[in-house]
Amino acid sequence: MRGGCDRWRRLSPGWRAGVCVAVAAAVTGGVLFAVLRPSHEPRARQYLAFKACLLTDSHGITGKDAAPVWKGMQRASLKTHAKIQYLAVPDPATVANARPYLASLVQRHCGIILAAGDLATRTVTANAPSFGTARFVVFGVGGAGPNLVAADTSAVTVPAAAERVVSDAVA
Repeated sequence: MRGGCDRWRRLSPGWRAGVCVAVAAAVTGGVLFAVLRPSHEPRARQYLAFKACLLTDSHGITGKDAAPVWKGMQRASLKTHAKIQYLAVPDPATVANARPYLASLVQRHCGIILAAGDLATRTVTANAPSFGTARFVVFGVGGAGPNLVAADTSAVTVPAAAERVVSDAVA
């Protein structure tokens, strides 16, 4: 440590003053940058507590029936800030095998559960009455009930219908 002090003393007074000015400028510049830097929006999106969930077959959101529904759910999430998630049912493609996955979505407190594809719609249609407080929308052939409706895609595309379903559920 003493060697460092001796080197400092050996500098001419002009050099010592220059070093002090440089250090002071660096500290002042850092403080000014921290105070005056432009504020940025947070990078993470602020989501609502509302969650919309999608039940799919083993192909997940890449399946031909689920992909357009997921696209609409994504658009709705961008507009409403609702959380969206999906759950794919692995093979074997049976209603009995898919029921625990549907129950999992209900237990996650999804505000609305969408079903896309044959397996998912059959599972929701068969089991919706036993989950009385949950709300379900099927994209495909499915029944109707107090907590189950079939999405109307007659006048709009599937993504537009899914977007409307989620947006309406949030509101």
